[in-house]
Amino acid sequence: MGQTKLWFLAVLLGLCTWLEPGKGSLPFHMNSVIQVAEVLESHHLDGHLNLTVTELARGLGCCDSEFYQLLLGEAPAVPPDLPFLSQEQRSFLMRIVKHKVQVSSTEQGVVLLPDGTTVAVSPLVAGIEAGLKGRREMPLLPEALELLLVTTEPLNQTHPELPLTIDALYAVTIAKALGVAFLLAQANESQVPMGPNGCWDSVSKPQNFTLLGRPSHLTDAFVNGALDGVILGAHLAGQGVPAAPLSTLLREYYAGDGLAGDSQARSNFRRQNFVQLTEARQLEEQVVHSLQLLRALPRTAPLLSGVGDEELLAAASRAVQEFTEAYLECPAIIPRCMWGARPYKGTPTQLKLPLSFVYIHHTSSPSQPCRTFPECAADMRAMQRFHQDDRGWDDIGYSFVVGSDGYMYQGRGWHWVGAHTRGYNSKGYGVSFIGDYMDTLPEAFALTLVRDNFLPCAVKGAKIRANYTVHGHRQMVHTACPGNLLYREIQTWQGFKVRPLPHAPQHSLSTRGHSANGAVGE
Repeated sequence: MGQTKLWFLAVLLGLCTWLEPGKGSLPFHMNSVIQVAEVLESHHLDGHLNLTVTELARGLGCCDSEFYQLLLGEAPAVPPDLPFLSQEQRSFLMRIVKHKVQVSSTEQGVVLLPDGTTVAVSPLVAGIEAGLKGRREMPLLPEALELLLVTTEPLNQTHPELPLTIDALYAVTIAKALGVAFLLAQANESQVPMGPNGCWDSVSKPQNFTLLGRPSHLTDAFVNGALDGVILGAHLAGQGVPAAPLSTLLREYYAGDGLAGDSQARSNFRRQNFVQLTEARQLEEQVVHSLQLLRALPRTAPLLSGVGDEELLAAASRAVQEFTEAYLECPAIIPRCMWGARPYKGTPTQLKLPLSFVYIHHTSSPSQPCRTFPECAADMRAMQRFHQDDRGWDDIGYSFVVGSDGYMYQGRGWHWVGAHTRGYNSKGYGVSFIGDYMDTLPEAFALTLVRDNFLPCAVKGAKIRANYTVHGHRQMVHTACPGNLLYREIQTWQGFKVRPLPHAPQHSLSTRGHSANGAVGE
């Protein structure tokens, strides 16, 4: 595939490169999106703006290609000026509607969420718009296509490979983006197809989001926005009553009690909720259909002219498989930069992968589970301060930490020797649940996150061996960690092995968690 085609395929994903990012004073946070939506909605109700917020976003250039116009309808004309918005709000709105990755690896068109993750706004808006139209599996009507196809032959003879139907909700959020990203990766073997995550310059007043690795054409933030677009679009399409204002929908999902008051119908659980809505075979079919449609449209047909059916099917199959493994089967892990980690002291020692063991802990202190990103981030900082300042260790001891907010948190991570299980730090990962689990269990979803997501993901990623062993901390050293009930629970997990216990500990605070003298250490 030629370089010109590669560039234009990249444009299909909206990943242009601009040399100078604009400066905005509104923080790039979902709260700012909700604030602007409220202003627009109030003027819509007053009769000053005859557009919904999502229609306005498409009119400003979000999702405005012929692919989106065919599936969502013509992008409306937008007034040249929006006098009811302040200059800050107009600048903010113009910067979030288009997704871009700069040459400096700064990602634009993304906002920070209350849950500590980041989303691209364009696939989110596209999914909501598809849901508002109530269009899921829609027929590709010949009369609609004939307006776009440059041909004098009957449609079914010119493009016999076109699908009869396409699911607009999946197509405009994740399916087209997945297919194009993996076609680009197949054409350029040095191109990574997905990821990475990134870091904001400030969590309190975010302005710039910089990627942590080599940019792909399907970043973590874009995937998050696409998953949320599918979830919110499906929610709207299934409602039989007029939809709530966009600001209310976003507040419930991102900063409130969840859709319809369901605490797990919110962004913290997007991966699990997307899995509940989507079958892999269904998604692969939509990727194929989206690529077939791109191959038929006048502006994109030349770019995919050299892509045969076999290559197209291979790209769709690989895309869905790798996407499923990376984003649906693996847990979302909040990086160190997001919880405010201090630098590592000295030079870390690299682990020799794959490892053979995983050691389960509880923190004991903090003794209460953290249920929001601010709470969990504060607990991570407190543990790191204690480990570095009081214990004199190089960093927080654990490899990973599990919150009760739906996320895992990166401690020393996949590659560096921790300080979690004295004498065994180089042999396995230390995974700790925030809270005291002597008499209670962690939330069921937190246990599932480790047992059913983290452990299989670590095997597939060659971080631990397929025949790994799970041990409770108390099996290795004199401690009550990980608590009586949590220890009883992990005995039911695959990989758990019985091992003679060290001398029975005294169940005092000093032997129950990360503060234990001798329980953990460098």
